[in-house]
Amino acid sequence: MLRKLTLIATIALVATAFLLSTAMAQEATKEAKQDTVKKVEAAKYDYVGHKKCKICHKTEHDSWMETVHAKAWDALKPEEQKKAECIGCHSTGKDKDGELLTGVQCEACHGPGSAYKSQKIMKDKELAIANGLIMPTAETCEGCHNKKSPTFKGFKFEEAVKNMKAMHVMKEAKTEGK
Repeated sequence: MLRKLTLIATIALVATAFLLSTAMAQEATKEAKQDTVKKVEAAKYDYVGHKKCKICHKTEHDSWMETVHAKAWDALKPEEQKKAECIGCHSTGKDKDGELLTGVQCEACHGPGSAYKSQKIMKDKELAIANGLIMPTAETCEGCHNKKSPTFKGFKFEEAVKNMKAMHVMKEAKTEGK
């Protein structure tokens, strides 16, 4: 009798371990797929550069030009401008022609604009988001403002978004009927 109970307990333990490992593997696969989908979605859009954004967002652009983000590339020494670990945070990326967009431009925070840049799409926030517009969050900023940075001194998103040396002026969103 004891032998049967030991056998049943062993089988139950093995089955439980198998189910747990299968569930963990499925969760890891799900997370990997989500990461892949995010990368594919981001990759399907191209950067257009701050001059395109300026056409409709002149106030924001002009105030951004005075920020440390706009001048981030110039803050690097020439030898740092060749290092991938510096380029990644002090530039925005490359446009469809392969030109490096220096400085932390609009799309570094708001996502590549090739699909949402038109006025028709930008007038509809949900449509713009569906076409790649990112509404920056703490996680967006923490991609660069983190302990991997040699100049990191801590980062508080709530304070950073109020710092006009870092952020552009934010116009109030127009509401229908006004």
